[in-house]
Amino acid sequence: MKTKDEELEDLMRWIKKNGLQSRVPSNIEELAQLGTLDLSKKKIRELPESIGVLTELAVLKLSNNRLNSLPKSIGRLQKLRNLQCENNLLRKLPDEIGELESLLICNLNGNNLTALPDSFYNMRKLTRLTIAANRIESLSDDLSKLNKLLYLSLDSNYLDELPDAFADMSALYYLDLSYNNLTDLPESIADIEELETLLLEGNSIDSLPSLESHDMLIRLNLNDNDLTKLDFDISKLEDLQILTLDNNELEYLPDNICELENLKSLSLLSNKLKELPTCIGDLSNLEELDIEDNDISSLPESFQKLKKLKNLSLVDNNDLERPDLESLEYCDV
Repeated sequence: MKTKDEELEDLMRWIKKNGLQSRVPSNIEELAQLGTLDLSKKKIRELPESIGVLTELAVLKLSNNRLNSLPKSIGRLQKLRNLQCENNLLRKLPDEIGELESLLICNLNGNNLTALPDSFYNMRKLTRLTIAANRIESLSDDLSKLNKLLYLSLDSNYLDELPDAFADMSALYYLDLSYNNLTDLPESIADIEELETLLLEGNSIDSLPSLESHDMLIRLNLNDNDLTKLDFDISKLEDLQILTLDNNELEYLPDNICELENLKSLSLLSNKLKELPTCIGDLSNLEELDIEDNDISSLPESFQKLKKLKNLSLVDNNDLERPDLESLEYCDV
């Protein structure tokens, strides 16, 4: 087994071999105390096992390289708090990654991961986890262990279902599940108390669990799904400001959508709507409305009450005419 000095010498040789001298200290003593190491965009194909000797590292940036694996020694970086490794070629993670017990931020976007090792869920201090644009097909029930998460992005993977693991994630405020193969959501999604952004675009969801508990939700994206109706009381989302429902199969909107007093943007592009709710004018703070590519032939009288409406898209309907609203800055007819 190599001594610490031997490992530092090995690491220094690797650094020189890869022309990385400008990114690290020039002497071994300073290298041993390094707190931040940025090796982004250096065309690196592999990391040496000697990287584990940098036990003072708090931040390690490896993004935009050609790494197809991480060394087992990464588990020795016990003080690491921020790992940036997006846009590489990672096919799997070493089991030792679960030993990064101090890790708060982990970015693995844009790799070729198909699964996470069981040990991954031991990193219980994680607050921000992004694994978008990979090939992940399933997640363990142990996802529930990551109950300190504030931000979770799983978009653009191959998930058919999610574990029912969100009940204790009370502080999660951002959840992106877009562009997977989901047909429904686990019931525990409704238990996320502080959720502000929920992105579900590009799945095959045809029904929703009760989302009524999310009274702090500000943005909800349900674009490109198979929804024929909104089967929950949307009026309960009293803080909602942005609602997008493009490319679904909606034939009508429930009247209680008019109770969303804070709604600023509503997009209904490419549905099967024949009319809008007669109470649509009650959306007093609405600034943007997109009803393009539906089958609407007229607007309800209350539409004249939308005094803050600035942007309106209504082409490709049933001879729908531009309304007479002074507030409009843009209208596509």
